[in-house]
Amino acid sequence: MTRAETVSTRPSLGRRGLVPADPRACRGHSLPEILLVLLIFATLMAASLPRIAATVHEHRLRGAALHLRGLLRQTRARAVAEARYVGVVFEEADGDPVFLLYGDGNHNGIRRRDIDSGVEQRLREPYRLSETYPGVRYGSQPIGSETPFLPGLRIGRGRMVSFSPLGSSTTGTLFLSNQYGLVYAVVVFGSTGRVRIARYRGGRWEHL
Repeated sequence: MTRAETVSTRPSLGRRGLVPADPRACRGHSLPEILLVLLIFATLMAASLPRIAATVHEHRLRGAALHLRGLLRQTRARAVAEARYVGVVFEEADGDPVFLLYGDGNHNGIRRRDIDSGVEQRLREPYRLSETYPGVRYGSQPIGSETPFLPGLRIGRGRMVSFSPLGSSTTGTLFLSNQYGLVYAVVVFGSTGRVRIARYRGGRWEHL
């Protein structure tokens, strides 16, 4: 055999000059290893789920408070624009907060008996809060806490907030809560009709 015909015993380097990998080094993961990784992942997820759920519910509660603030501001603007009393009535259905909007139908303000008798004009269909913010319900002031902003009427089921043609209203506070014990307060300042939000956390109110 000539030198040119000699067959090399070295592995071919190929086009890129790479030596083929040892097949023993390319083996996949064993079933016990995969199960161990899945078990660790499941444990971490289970530990984080309560915190994730609490965060989601707090975002819903905050969203509900912001929604209510927007509704009250729109009601005030409508009362001024239409030069009549317009009010939000707070009801409850199966434990869920329900909001209704009424306009003064006989020029004497928004009154419960006029609503029941059909004198007041319903301006929108009842809005059930759980349709957009499930888990949010009427709450109450935490025991031992100070009153957020200033004392006033406790707004809740069967209550209402009405705005005058000048934009003023009765001072009042509506508390919203959820199953995790978080509490938000939506406060209406009577003389100006302004609406503010506060959140109860760490034993004190945080004004938002």
